[in-house]
Amino acid sequence: MNRQEQQRRDIQGNWFGDGSRIHQGDIHNYHLPHRSSRIVVRNLPFPRNEDVVIRDHIFANLDRLLPVSSPSQSAALWGLGGSGKTQIALAYAYKRSGDPACSIFWVHADDRTTFTQDYKLISTRLGLAGNLEGAELLAAVRGRIEADPCWLLVLDNADDLGLFGVGQTPRHALQGQSADETSNLYDFVPRGTAGLVLWTSRDKRIVGSLVGPQRGIEVAHMTDSEAKLLFESVRNETISDDEVADAEELLQELGRLPLSISQAAAYMRRTSTPIREYMSKLRSRRKRWKMLQENEFDRHRRRQVSNSVLETWDISVEHIRQENKMAYDILHSLAFLDNQNIPLKLIHNIAESYDRESARGSDPNRRGSENESDGSEDGIEDDEQIIEAATRLQEFSFLRLLASEQGRAYEMHKLMQEATRYNLSKKQAEEAHFSHVALHAICDLFPERRRELWDDCERYLVHAQRVGEWAELCKGEVEASALLSRVSAYLYDRGRWREKEPVDRRAHKLRRKTLGDRHPDTLRSMASLATTYHQQGRYKEAETIMVEVLALRKEVLGDKHPDTIKSMAELATTYHQQGRYNEAETIKVEVLALRKEVLGDKHPDTIKSMAELATTYHQQGRYNEAETIYMEVLALRKEVLGDKHPDTIKSMADLAATYHQQGRYGEDEKISGEVLALRKEVLGDQHPDTAYSMHDLAITWHSQDRVAEAISMMEDCFRLQAELLGQNHPYTQASCSTLNLWKMDG
Repeated sequence: MNRQEQQRRDIQGNWFGDGSRIHQGDIHNYHLPHRSSRIVVRNLPFPRNEDVVIRDHIFANLDRLLPVSSPSQSAALWGLGGSGKTQIALAYAYKRSGDPACSIFWVHADDRTTFTQDYKLISTRLGLAGNLEGAELLAAVRGRIEADPCWLLVLDNADDLGLFGVGQTPRHALQGQSADETSNLYDFVPRGTAGLVLWTSRDKRIVGSLVGPQRGIEVAHMTDSEAKLLFESVRNETISDDEVADAEELLQELGRLPLSISQAAAYMRRTSTPIREYMSKLRSRRKRWKMLQENEFDRHRRRQVSNSVLETWDISVEHIRQENKMAYDILHSLAFLDNQNIPLKLIHNIAESYDRESARGSDPNRRGSENESDGSEDGIEDDEQIIEAATRLQEFSFLRLLASEQGRAYEMHKLMQEATRYNLSKKQAEEAHFSHVALHAICDLFPERRRELWDDCERYLVHAQRVGEWAELCKGEVEASALLSRVSAYLYDRGRWREKEPVDRRAHKLRRKTLGDRHPDTLRSMASLATTYHQQGRYKEAETIMVEVLALRKEVLGDKHPDTIKSMAELATTYHQQGRYNEAETIKVEVLALRKEVLGDKHPDTIKSMAELATTYHQQGRYNEAETIYMEVLALRKEVLGDKHPDTIKSMADLAATYHQQGRYGEDEKISGEVLALRKEVLGDQHPDTAYSMHDLAITWHSQDRVAEAISMMEDCFRLQAELLGQNHPYTQASCSTLNLWKMDG
């Protein structure tokens, strides 16, 4: 080949990237293909949302992560379903449409079908060949978008990240499917040197996988002001002054979730329902689900996708079920507990319940007993699995990790719990199963009645109260009532009478239903409720129940049963509080004799009877007799119970009160000051007995003419009693009257 031919051959090999080819030889021929003018494409699926609330921090982050003049960038909005991700993306897309040169593409990325359908629509709008299908279509659209100098692509609802190669093999990639049906859709997401990609997803894993670790924006619940703006906008009515409190309560109840707020406001606008009436319906368990199931039309959402608050998370829950069965089980049991402060230990206990059931179901001989270990590292593996399950629930925003000094704890969105219970209500067997696991877990974790375990009691208190509401679902009435009795005992020890009352009522209702009116446990719950009334100052109501309980216990248990004797003692105490000292004395003398006979001289209940009798002597003005018994009781309690037992401290307070009545103010003050310090140490600052000690010390100071100190202490006492006991409690009113009298006397 001569030099000229070689040169022609080399030149003829020149191609340009746009398809232009140059032929050179003795004659130069240029062929440039005709280039049509650029078309700006907009395929936004919804009209502009005039009601959207601009959440400043989110839009500021979007502008920062997706700057107009930058090279190709991507970002992701992630968060709980219904938190407003799609509407934020829509508002952002319309904002970008202000640039006349910017093409905007919207793809529903729920699944392979919607992804392909929207790419087909974009293909048509771009004028690509109409016969393209499958991967060829997707690749052609990707290439055409990449060639555009200015574009925004929104990939909405990319919740199944497996479709884009994240995590395990996509769940649709089943054996026997074609290559088009199993391809990684991320391969067809445009990249290039220009353009922006905005994802929305319920799965936090999108951050650090499909976008960079710093390129995710969490879309959580709204702020108070944002929620109020959205509510007013959708309802088309400003919140009036007399609606403010009701509106705040409603928005809190709806979790400040945009979807729930929009649905509620749209319903109220359409039906002219006042906020207070809507709240009343939400409080009714029978009507609540009907209200939350409302599916108001929204032109900014796809018609085939439910707008119901109770159904919006169904898809996410199904993802969890297929990916992580343990996470699915945990989620459904947590629906029957309180949504706040869920300790990891509680989640661990729930998971272990399922693990034990699975072990028994798959291999009954795997373990000799539930607590038996073969010394392997299975326990560590289980811990890792539980953390992974909890993390997966976090990634879907079903759980939120809390900062806690007491170890790892979580919270769950209230409406998520509601939706889970709603779906389980259609499957009675599963509803019974999950509610029973929750009940069993709390029964295992709620401690027995010991002062050193108060922190654990407090940790599981609200969960025990909540799980007791669902006892009938799993026929767990007996188990739940026993749990609630332990809760009641704890609240008794803490002096939290207003919290104790509904617990006693619930326990009594469950026991009456399952055990009958005359069962000893039913009577015990009745007596506990009567004690609560007594401590609340509702002495007549307490007396009515106590008389009934005493009669039943005599009939069922006999005159000398400890429970019968206890009923006598409680009735005598109620008589005492009503000023019926002679009746009280008669019964107390009988009770003391019976307890000495049945229980012995040094039994705590016998010693308590001695103290109660001395209290009556005190009220009758028999101070020397009262003092003698109080001294004996104090010595016995120190011996039997110890110096810092609440009953021992009470004996010190009783003795100080007797010294006060005898005019021995110096001795009174010394003991009263010691009692107050001990009660703060043992019971805490927020216990009614601590407030009583403040009252007693203030009285003593006033008697010593230390008026300013007395008034200051009584003010503190009154505030504390009003908080703990309520304004109408006799003790609170007595402190208020004393305080007013002192101030008048100046």
